[in-house]
Amino acid sequence: MGTFTLLASSTAFAPEAVDETRPPLSVDAVIRENHGALLNFLRRRMRTPEDAHDVAQEAYVRMMQYEGARNIHSPSSLLFRIATNVANDFARADQSRRVQDQCNIDDHELASREPSAEQHIAGAEDLATLLVAIRQLPQKCQQVFLLSRVKHMTYPEIAKHCGISVKMVEKHISHALAVCMKKVGENDRHPSLRK
Repeated sequence: MGTFTLLASSTAFAPEAVDETRPPLSVDAVIRENHGALLNFLRRRMRTPEDAHDVAQEAYVRMMQYEGARNIHSPSSLLFRIATNVANDFARADQSRRVQDQCNIDDHELASREPSAEQHIAGAEDLATLLVAIRQLPQKCQQVFLLSRVKHMTYPEIAKHCGISVKMVEKHISHALAVCMKKVGENDRHPSLRK
C-alpha cells in the first residue's frame, strides 16, 4: 500500500511515492510560519478567542503525526485542513452540549397567573352554589346581604334603607355568610355535588 498525500488543489488524499529529495517536514517550522494566520482564521470561525486557541493547540498536536514526512506538498494547507476539521468537531460537540443542556418543557410545570381550566370550573361551580344559597335566604336577609356585597353600602346605610337597626343588619349579614360558607364547604367536601 502506498503513502497518501494531501493535494493543495483539493482536500482528497492521493497515493504518491515518497520523494526522497524533498526535505523532511518540520512541524515546528510550519507552526511558527502559520501560527498568526491560523489564529486569525480560527477566531473568525469560533465563538471565543479561547476556543480558537484550543482548536489551534489540538491542530498542532494532530499535525505532529506528520513530523519528518517527505510526501506533503503543502504543509500549511494540511495544517489549515486539520484545524478546520478540529473546529468542526469542536462545533458539533458544543452544539451537542447545548442540546443536552436544554430541558424538555413537558417535564416541567409552568407557573401561570391565569387559573387553570379546573380552577375555572371549580370557581363557576362555587359561584353557582353561592347564587343558590343566596336565593334560598329569607327575603330581608337576602336584601341586606346584596346591599352590602353588591351595592357596597355601609351597615348604617343599609339600616336606614331597610328601616331596621344596625344590629339587625349585622345579624342578617352574619347569617347570610354562615349559610354561604356552609353551602360552599359542602360542595368542596362532596365532589359528587359538583355536577
